[in-house]
Amino acid sequence: MTLRWILIVISLVLVASAATADKKYGKQVRFAGIHPIPKAEGGGICYIEGPHVHIYAANKIEYRTHGDDNVFVGDPVAYGWDGPKYTYKGPHPIHVEAVVGGDPDVEYCYLDGPHYHYFQPPEGPDFKVVGGAYFYVSEPPRVFIDTRPTYVGINAVYRPIVYARPVVEVEAPVGWVGARVEFIGPGVAAGGRGVMVAPAARVGAEVHIPVPSVHVGVEIGGPAVIVHERPAPAVIVVPHGKYKHKKYKGRW
Repeated sequence: MTLRWILIVISLVLVASAATADKKYGKQVRFAGIHPIPKAEGGGICYIEGPHVHIYAANKIEYRTHGDDNVFVGDPVAYGWDGPKYTYKGPHPIHVEAVVGGDPDVEYCYLDGPHYHYFQPPEGPDFKVVGGAYFYVSEPPRVFIDTRPTYVGINAVYRPIVYARPVVEVEAPVGWVGARVEFIGPGVAAGGRGVMVAPAARVGAEVHIPVPSVHVGVEIGGPAVIVHERPAPAVIVVPHGKYKHKKYKGRW
């Protein structure tokens, strides 16, 4: 038997084995990097950093596809991650290839307010570190804004989860994406001129936003607010909290 035929036979055996495994154990789904395990499968964290498979699916809110793999882009601490963690505040891009390898690929995290990831962003001007937290301060690409409605529901997933969330007690740096109108959240009409105001996740900072001359007072997590016209720039005042963060050195 020639080498060519040997390789063909091996390929057929592997395909048949995979099909048998799928039928017996369920469809195999590819993952890359650490990620939470569904409660139905026991819960907790899968600590495998490289590509691997499971027989359960990855939801479309907390995962992004990277090649053939599903990569977790949520907050792993909410599910029991006890490894290195880094504090971010507000939405930001994720350079997936720097986390799990592979071809260059930029995805986006839409978690509002302070949250954790197990990786740091790449060095460069896109992020500023203030008070131990990473703030995305670059001009967001159009795709970042356009796909927000698809993934912003991740905040509803995390809202009921009880865990030690990071608290940031600093003023956001100039250019922070969380201060942009596009990232404040779905609006609720207030006042007589159609000004849109929405509750947002706690960010623990006072942010000045160059929008039409109104004064907006927002109580985070509360009902929609009333907008009164004033001849001054809009101001969103957000309550402060205490921040406690331990710096870790993660792989990069």
